[in-house]
Amino acid sequence: MAVTETTTESWGSRLGSSIKGVIIGFALFIAGFPVLFWNEGDSVKTAKAIDEGEGACISVESNASVDQEMEGKLVHMSGKADTKDVLTDDTFGVSATAIRLERNVEMYQWIEESHTSEKKKMGGSVEKVTTYTYKKDWMPTAIDSSGFKEQGHDNPGVMEFESQKMQAANVTFGAFRLNESQIDHIGSAKQYAFPTGFVCKVERVKVQGGTIYVPNAETRNNALNTRDVASQTRIGDMRVTFRVVYPHEISLIAKQRGDTFVAYTAKNGKKLSYLEDGVKDAAEMFQTARTNNAIMTWLVRVGGFLMMFIGLSMVFKPLSVLADVLPILGDIVEMGMGLVAGLIAFICSLVTIAIAWVFYRPVLGIILLAVAGFFGWMLFKKCRAAKAAKTASGAAPSAA
Repeated sequence: MAVTETTTESWGSRLGSSIKGVIIGFALFIAGFPVLFWNEGDSVKTAKAIDEGEGACISVESNASVDQEMEGKLVHMSGKADTKDVLTDDTFGVSATAIRLERNVEMYQWIEESHTSEKKKMGGSVEKVTTYTYKKDWMPTAIDSSGFKEQGHDNPGVMEFESQKMQAANVTFGAFRLNESQIDHIGSAKQYAFPTGFVCKVERVKVQGGTIYVPNAETRNNALNTRDVASQTRIGDMRVTFRVVYPHEISLIAKQRGDTFVAYTAKNGKKLSYLEDGVKDAAEMFQTARTNNAIMTWLVRVGGFLMMFIGLSMVFKPLSVLADVLPILGDIVEMGMGLVAGLIAFICSLVTIAIAWVFYRPVLGIILLAVAGFFGWMLFKKCRAAKAAKTASGAAPSAA
């Protein structure tokens, strides 16, 4: 079933809210400038540190012994990350000699979804129609159903068992020891396979494949209830899976210090420390670092642009709300302001990045400034042409 809720917001209320949003929008727009400028500098520093690191890195063929001659140097090694630590989940009775053991718990629950449509009315008010629908699905966290619009979709509210992660404290890498941060970066998790004859410590569960199905409290408290929880799922049931990281081959780039490793500090202060699963040569790992740096740089660039665009859209919002007295006029103004906000944000982003590049990449910075200047000139020319056309249309009746 679905529940529909209709509300109306007056033109005055909308205008007041949009005016309040101008301050937030302006702050968001201004904040985009330092974010973009910092990002370019950080990207260049990281790239230079990677280049420096690749030039200084020494590939060591074997990690079977600690070579004192490599002390304090940036080294690259490949080998097995190993451990004798036995990780045990005492609640379910699952254990493995592993680097990491993860318990993932989901509960079958009601989910409320909402969809809102808006319709502008003559005079500037807006009618909002929100439709709430309900479905059942497995979710990793408890959903509070007390605020659901429609009754009859009740969830337990709490999960008897929570997801958790256990990690080995002692992981060796040949003759070396890995620190906690390096252990955190070891991946290649696999689904845990329950051994033959496995008996779960939690009663009245069903183990099927790699999943433990736990009945809800009502079923577990009723000895006569024998439903198949795996095929006859009910609200409050839980399913539990485990993932495990077993000892395996890894590759590492870091500064050797005694029988362990620390981050290498480049001349510009940037720290380098890389760990990847599998056997990778140094060139591959440094190329991956460059790729990750480029991806992060572009993500922040997009984020900075969106900060400016959203901020300017909030600043211009009162204009479209004012025009909403005639809904069609408000739509036209809103679309126009969106285009203007996007173009200004784009130009400001280009200029900010270009100025940053003048500091860090002079040639590219000058080129980018020229591109930004071209777009700015085109915007100015278009605005002037629109103003001239408006003046000419206003003078036409007098000439007649």
